[in-house]
Amino acid sequence: MADVLSQRFWSILVVSINQNLDIFEGIKNMNPKISVVVPTYNVRLYIRECIESILNQNFSEIEIIIVNDGSTDGSIEEIKDLILNDNRIKVINQKNQGLSAARNTGICVSNGDYISFIDSDDKISPNFLGNLYNVAEKENADIVRSSFCDINGNYLKGWVADFKEKPGNGYDILEEFLDMNVSFVVWSSLYKTSWIKKNKLLFTPGILLEDCDFTVRAYLLANRIATSAERLYFYRVRPNSILTSNDAQKLSKSEAVIVSKFINMLTKTNNEYEARLLKKAIFAFMRDWTRVLAKNNVCLANDRDVFDKALKVISSVPVSFKQRLKMYFKVFLIKIKSRRQ
Repeated sequence: MADVLSQRFWSILVVSINQNLDIFEGIKNMNPKISVVVPTYNVRLYIRECIESILNQNFSEIEIIIVNDGSTDGSIEEIKDLILNDNRIKVINQKNQGLSAARNTGICVSNGDYISFIDSDDKISPNFLGNLYNVAEKENADIVRSSFCDINGNYLKGWVADFKEKPGNGYDILEEFLDMNVSFVVWSSLYKTSWIKKNKLLFTPGILLEDCDFTVRAYLLANRIATSAERLYFYRVRPNSILTSNDAQKLSKSEAVIVSKFINMLTKTNNEYEARLLKKAIFAFMRDWTRVLAKNNVCLANDRDVFDKALKVISSVPVSFKQRLKMYFKVFLIKIKSRRQ
């Protein structure tokens, strides 16, 4: 289900890129199996390790699309020698528009049969792309998700990072992941390009939690999803990453945008299974949103209506008594804080 925002943004982005095709001439003539999209913004200290890990793959039929999102710290200069010595690397420079916009640019210019999104401060195992490609081809999967760990190979505390699920349809896998409280990230996965473009799947610009939003929408559209139990992706937690950010107001606004989108999708679907999954997804986002509101000095302002609608939606979601008690205790704290504001 491609929403109106995605369709409009897709059209604008394609037109913008088509007006500047000379920039992408090198990419256009390639026929890679995998397009590796690397959004880049001020990661000079880490980007070499990231790009070298991609170049060192035992699977060579790739294109590496580095989308430089207005970096000011010399990130691209740091890997200039790698770019000049390997014609699989293409650099697209654009004004700073955020992670979602950079990934969307990568999607639109990709030529591979599959797309992999890799954050520019992370790294991957030498068999990451080959392993996921083989699974995707064997299972005819729209999405393949790999297990992951931190940059040093250690387990990420508080994350569900290991996946051993049998291949299945998107609805079943999404429900399983929602029930497991899986962290919805896009960077440890492989996506079928034709499927993404057919469904006009794009990241929502201007928000945090873009991975979570994209993943839920993608899984609802996927005919088949497979997983890989091997920990092949290495994630770096940085002090200024979203995991440790104090920008609670923007985070709250992002939750509101996503929850509002899912409520809108819920009103339009006639599929009971999809409706159940959307309600569970809304509950998952509300669990986090209420935590942000309860722990921080955040004003709901124009998002109060969305918040109240979401509370009504999740009232019918089957969860444990403990989960519901935690949720409504946070809601109670939020209401007390609201009266004092």
